[in-house]
Amino acid sequence: MKIKLGIFNWLIYWTNNIVAFLLLLTFLVPYLAPKSFPNLSLLSLVVSPLIFINFLFFIYWLFKIKSNAFISLIMILLAYFHFGSFFNLSTKQSKPTPQNQLKIFSFNVRLFNFYETKDSQKNIPKIMQSYLKKAQPDVLCLQEFNKNMKIDFSEYPHHYKYFKNKNILGHAIYSKYPLINTHSFNFKDSYNNTIVADVIRGIDTIRVYNLHLQSFSIPPSMKYLQEVDNEVLRKRVSSRFIKQQNQVDEIIRHKNKSTSPVIISGDFNNTAFSYVYHQLSKDMNDAFLIAGSGMGTTFVFENYPMRIDYLLATKDLKVLDYTTIKNTFSDHYPISATFGWD
Repeated sequence: MKIKLGIFNWLIYWTNNIVAFLLLLTFLVPYLAPKSFPNLSLLSLVVSPLIFINFLFFIYWLFKIKSNAFISLIMILLAYFHFGSFFNLSTKQSKPTPQNQLKIFSFNVRLFNFYETKDSQKNIPKIMQSYLKKAQPDVLCLQEFNKNMKIDFSEYPHHYKYFKNKNILGHAIYSKYPLINTHSFNFKDSYNNTIVADVIRGIDTIRVYNLHLQSFSIPPSMKYLQEVDNEVLRKRVSSRFIKQQNQVDEIIRHKNKSTSPVIISGDFNNTAFSYVYHQLSKDMNDAFLIAGSGMGTTFVFENYPMRIDYLLATKDLKVLDYTTIKNTFSDHYPISATFGWD
């Protein structure tokens, strides 16, 4: 028997179809270069909300007209198989411990709150020390680094710090082990940057990249998004996506020349559903997906959790653990992972 929809349910039904179609479009986004598809690329930022809205539609139709629930159910299942799990469960297993290990700590420190109040800055040296004492990393990859903040990094005698054009905003790699072949990419027309160094661990060499891909230069505020002209916002964000693609192309060309295992760390300023993540994670293990748990949130935009900071490693490195530190003075959460090899 055909069930007639009232006006309200008819509107709900067609809104459901539109949201389902948008989610379907996002399946293409990781494979579409922003240079060629600048508008479609923007959908990478709304995959999680689209999945959640489809889930709400699914629940709604279960209590109204069960047959209509299949639209969103199918889309949620397709998204699961296409993107993978939206929530990681801890999967600690007893495995042989590799003979060699390297623990990486990655953190966008937001200039150590340089533009915030003095009160927000005074405890930062102690907080950083508590992070390092808890995580016990071998290598620190710090984005938006500010050399004016006095922090004790004496346990990390080897370092590479770079400040483009004498800018206050820099990037740093601190290490317990020697660093060689240091390099800065100096991205064109950007305050963002990426630096790289080879870490000498015993007789082995591990190449470590510290990324800070193009920022959106948008205040993290819903009020701003509601007030700004939509066309201006669209052009600004899509242009940033194109810059990110150019930056990632440079990084990948450099990475492909490496004869050593590679670790990519840092702030990608984009989600795991994006083209840039897809390119950087090819033939790499995402430490969070291997050893993390929960949603992997590293940045919160007006109560909307996002994972935009990553630790990736070539497959000749085993991911042994992954941790997110939720207590932070920055707008990002620090992350760490241990990698091993025989």
